[in-house]
Amino acid sequence: MRALTTIAVLLLAAAAAAQALTAEEAVRIAVERNHGIRMARLDARSAELMNTAGNAGMLPTVDVVGQYSIDNSATTQTFFSGEVRERDNADQRVLDAAVQLNWTVFDGLSMWAAKDRLEALELIGRTQLRQRIEATVYEALATYYQLVQLRRAIAVQQEGVRISRERFGIAQAAERIGSGSGLQVVQARLDLSADSAAVLDLQVQEAAGAARLNALLGRDPATPVEVAAEVPAPAPMDLAEVQQAARQANSDLQQARQQRIAADLSVKELRGVLLPQLDLFANYGYTRSTSAVGILQSNQALGPDYGARVRIPLFAGLQGRSAMQVAKVERERAEIGAQQAELGLEESLLNAWTAYTTAGRRVALEEQNLDGARTQSTVALESYRLGAITAVELREVQLALVSAEQRLLVARYEAKLAELQLQWLAGRLV
Repeated sequence: MRALTTIAVLLLAAAAAAQALTAEEAVRIAVERNHGIRMARLDARSAELMNTAGNAGMLPTVDVVGQYSIDNSATTQTFFSGEVRERDNADQRVLDAAVQLNWTVFDGLSMWAAKDRLEALELIGRTQLRQRIEATVYEALATYYQLVQLRRAIAVQQEGVRISRERFGIAQAAERIGSGSGLQVVQARLDLSADSAAVLDLQVQEAAGAARLNALLGRDPATPVEVAAEVPAPAPMDLAEVQQAARQANSDLQQARQQRIAADLSVKELRGVLLPQLDLFANYGYTRSTSAVGILQSNQALGPDYGARVRIPLFAGLQGRSAMQVAKVERERAEIGAQQAELGLEESLLNAWTAYTTAGRRVALEEQNLDGARTQSTVALESYRLGAITAVELREVQLALVSAEQRLLVARYEAKLAELQLQWLAGRLV
């Protein structure tokens, strides 16, 4: 019977492990369902739809226009022959309809600069989408591993509760046989309550972390979440390789460079407005007019007309010049922004690398400390049972063990965060 129970427990544990949410699956769900990513994807789609030759002004326009008017004015007409014609409410009707084509074939190359600018804006939209995805993936992974760390911390603290409960039982037994005092029992009970309260505090943080992870994944915050048992060790990385990848693929730096290109194209687009413009036009129209008084009783025309039109800007109230100056200022701002992004990236890389290497050394140190604390705790508990040490000394050893285990969990979590930060800066997070 006991063997069957053991097998059932193992099967249930295996099923729970199989249903645990992996970090890779969390990333996949976040990319698909996170609301911020979905909105950024729509923004990128809008920029893509705007990037057309028509929006750049490179295509002709075709319009159908029509007008019908009635004029009932009092009319007086005097001819050179001396004849005078007068009529009140002289009815004059005009029907005018046409198909009109207009095509700007040259505008100082503004349309070509506008098309390039629209392409740059589309690229910026895709980069902004990538930035949103990277930021969300980083936050989702950070929250995921924090949840792993908190659940491990709860287990550690519960082990502390177990030791405190065992100490409380030893203190009660000692009081019954007369080798201990009631004060030791009271102190043991207080320490047990403090350790239990610490577990509750960690459980509150764990519940908040699970709700936040579900929100990042676009799910109901109350959805149960099972995560991995341990925070994985950070992958080995090379600083020179990370720096080279970041200079080429970092999304913040790419966007700053793209903004600089878009600002330069805006200057070219405005410069073209100051040059002559050549338009071709063609119309096919129908006109019919009738008049109750005058030389012609009716007039009708049907057919095409076409030609070319040239516009040479001479003076527009200095509006073009002012717009050009503003565009040049924005181009300079974009250039400074790109330089600032490059400098900020180098600074962030060095800071993240320092955190990464320091966290690795700290993990190794805390692992050594934990081994010593575990040995000391085992010896101290047995010594307390034999009466060789006091309850205060046992409590100090117990707290040192819990603290060592908690520090190791935090160190492993911070090491993983440092790795994620470097991967993000290098453009390798997604």
